[in-house]
Amino acid sequence: MDTLEQFTVLSGIRIQLRAQAIACKTAFARDLHERLAQHLAYICKKLRLEIAGAARFGNDDEGAFGWEGPDEIHLIDALYIDHGSREYQINGEDWYSLDGDGEPIASPATAEQTEGLDRFIEELAQYGVLVTANYVFIPCEEQVAA
Repeated sequence: MDTLEQFTVLSGIRIQLRAQAIACKTAFARDLHERLAQHLAYICKKLRLEIAGAARFGNDDEGAFGWEGPDEIHLIDALYIDHGSREYQINGEDWYSLDGDGEPIASPATAEQTEGLDRFIEELAQYGVLVTANYVFIPCEEQVAA
């Protein structure tokens, strides 16, 4: 898929997200839809600049999808585990040891909470845009033992 097609598809999904956000019953779901639409607006802006640059300078490499962004878009919590150092980080804050604190668990938000966001997440994955709507929590000792 070339850059123009990618731009067109992502712009269409963004418009659908904005429309779905208006129909959301809860502020939480509306915020998730709007946040994802903002991320897509950023991606579309980058693609637009790439298309304009190719048109202006006659770039022959016009089939490549050149947007480079984060590996994943995290709408709720972001979890990064460094298995080499045995540490983890939640939402870009402090690093914690996997050995002392236990391993955190990423749990997806329910369909009821996200009000139709899953459909967009699945569709975006088909186009190389990975999105998560996960809560990250650290189980207490009683939960680990069970």
